Amino acid sequence: MTTTDLWQSVLCEIERRVRRQQFETWFRCVKPQDISAARFCLAVPNRFYKDWIETYYIPVIKESALVATGQTPEVIVSVEPAAPTWPLEAASAVEDDSAERYASQTRPDVPAGSSSRYQFSPDYTFENFIVGPANRLCHAAAMAVADTPGTAYNPLFIHGGVGLGKTHLLQAACKSYLKRNQGHRLLYTSCEEFVNDYVSAVQRGNVAVFRQALREVDFMVIDDIHFLARAERTQEEFFHTFNTLYNAHKQIILSSDSSPADIPSIEDRLISRFKWGLVARLDAPAYETRLAIVNKKAGLRGFDLPKDVSELIARSIETNIRELEGALTRVLGYAALTNRALDASLAHEALREITQARPSVSIEDIAKIVGARFNVKLSDLQGKRRLKSVVLPRQICMHIARKLTDYSLEEIGGFFGGRDHTTVLYADEKIAELSKRDPRTRGLVAEVQSELMKAGR
Repeated sequence: MTTTDLWQSVLCEIERRVRRQQFETWFRCVKPQDISAARFCLAVPNRFYKDWIETYYIPVIKESALVATGQTPEVIVSVEPAAPTWPLEAASAVEDDSAERYASQTRPDVPAGSSSRYQFSPDYTFENFIVGPANRLCHAAAMAVADTPGTAYNPLFIHGGVGLGKTHLLQAACKSYLKRNQGHRLLYTSCEEFVNDYVSAVQRGNVAVFRQALREVDFMVIDDIHFLARAERTQEEFFHTFNTLYNAHKQIILSSDSSPADIPSIEDRLISRFKWGLVARLDAPAYETRLAIVNKKAGLRGFDLPKDVSELIARSIETNIRELEGALTRVLGYAALTNRALDASLAHEALREITQARPSVSIEDIAKIVGARFNVKLSDLQGKRRLKSVVLPRQICMHIARKLTDYSLEEIGGFFGGRDHTTVLYADEKIAELSKRDPRTRGLVAEVQSELMKAGR
């Protein structure tokens, strides 16, 4: 198979795994330089593309290559300045005009249901949001800005781990605002789509239209704002848009996996503005809240769960509301497929795979062993200090957690002081690379892993 044929087969897999606009924006301009089953050397037109692909799409490329070749290659992305026309070639493949689309979606005459980049979930309302100690502040703040936008809490910055209800609150605020303000201009989008659309507008020469449309909205809501990391030109554009809307007393709501100060590669002036209003944190729900969520979700589907069944589901999933809902779906589906009654015995069977799949090694186990070898306290590993004596063992912990546990990037980052998933990815890749070059690091990682496995954890 030639280099071109091999890359085309990988591209086909990538296209299946990402949304169309993501593919057209970031992968049409990638050129294969030297490709084999073990090593992919790819060229992109500029540093912006390089940083973005390295930050967000290396796992997608590796997974797609594994399907196409049966091996997971090393992926190296470099800048090829000799091909200045590539962005234009990529743009020609994008059929929609992002700037014009933004303009049409923020016009006052567009129906409320069409004012968002995505269709709102019918279940994402304030009425369906279960309030508990871990989310009470975020819920109250979201209701307040929907009622009186552009006043006390502007911007409202909500942060917390994946699956804790950030998107639910954002969409609920949008719906509540639109009910009270018919004909107003609202924009709800993910930061990833915002960046993609800005790049497309630059490529097509429509930045002025894009900019005008953004700065005329009355209520702007952007999910996952941490995607601005490393997107320097987009940060500049967003900075000026933020200032324009803020000075006009237009409401801004942002969400992120981490607090403003912990988002890597974000300009200080943006971090400062994110803190101007209210920064509210979503934490993992307590047992009582999880139990209420299970019963609420079941009720929305027309089921009245027995007490022991809802309690079992609530105990099985401790950190993630999305996974909690998935466990409920699994139990209901299992009952329907086996034509059995919803009872504790059936729930145990349905959830057996989930409970058995829990990581046998905990992040705390890893942190304690690594901390002991470096003479670093657990509190320091979980703290905000960035001393070299703490950063290296913390990165080693993240690397080992990625290898030995099934915890998500967000969960690993959350354990170590609420750090962003991109920080965990960086740590994992850095220690993996360091282990290749440094026998001492390689030996230390192997010893820690061996100690954990011998302990039967």
